Amino acid sequence: MPEGLTFIINPETQSASLDLFLRALGDINRLLRDVNYAIHRERSGRHWVISHLHTSSPTVTIESLLGDQESVSTIANGIRTVTLGTDQPPEYFTEQVLEDLRRMRRLFRGRDRAHSIIVSVDNEETATIREDISDKASRILTSGYSNLGSLEGRLEAISVHGSPTFTIWDRVSQAPVRCSFPNQTSWIQDVKDLLGNRVMVRGYIRYFLNGIPRTISDIAEIHDSTPDPNLPKADFGSIPDQEAARDPVKFLRSIRGLEQE
Repeated sequence: MPEGLTFIINPETQSASLDLFLRALGDINRLLRDVNYAIHRERSGRHWVISHLHTSSPTVTIESLLGDQESVSTIANGIRTVTLGTDQPPEYFTEQVLEDLRRMRRLFRGRDRAHSIIVSVDNEETATIREDISDKASRILTSGYSNLGSLEGRLEAISVHGSPTFTIWDRVSQAPVRCSFPNQTSWIQDVKDLLGNRVMVRGYIRYFLNGIPRTISDIAEIHDSTPDPNLPKADFGSIPDQEAARDPVKFLRSIRGLEQE
């Protein structure tokens, strides 16, 4: 299993400026952090370290202190999929991760710009990020569909900076979904009171083309949907041999096309 990711920053000129190197490291760090969040639901605690650093074409190899090989493979394969061109997001490449990739277009502009960034794992080239990374990421971000509906999941993050948002982890896809809500005191308090609970959110849902939910806006309702362990369970009202009755989450995954082949 791969242990580290290597990024080779090839400058447009003979040597890379310090500014280009620092900007590239900042974008790489943001990408690693957001993929880790999608996989492990943690923005901190899974630290990455520089294991090798070369100076010709600035080359940095980054490894996880915890030996997190899943993240290494996910990031490498995801970048490769995006750079090859697709209209569906790689696994764990959320809207925020794709925005991180689109933002990397800045590395290929201006006087001190990169020509390409080569991504490799175990000394094997996996992908090459070029100026068209913005177009490749935008292709995925602009694909998909929207409809009115509801999602259920655990509410685990709140941000009140700028336009208020919170994040739920969709119970069906296990994906983080960013939800925008009104900047009103009553709404903010209601959302804070639900932090950590399983909630049902009803509003305008945007999906990726593969059925993974991305965002919810124009929220009409949010309420606590945590099951009450003290309530009796009914033995009626469904047909036992139907998939929806046996496993409703699995049934919904099949409707969205999320079942593994």
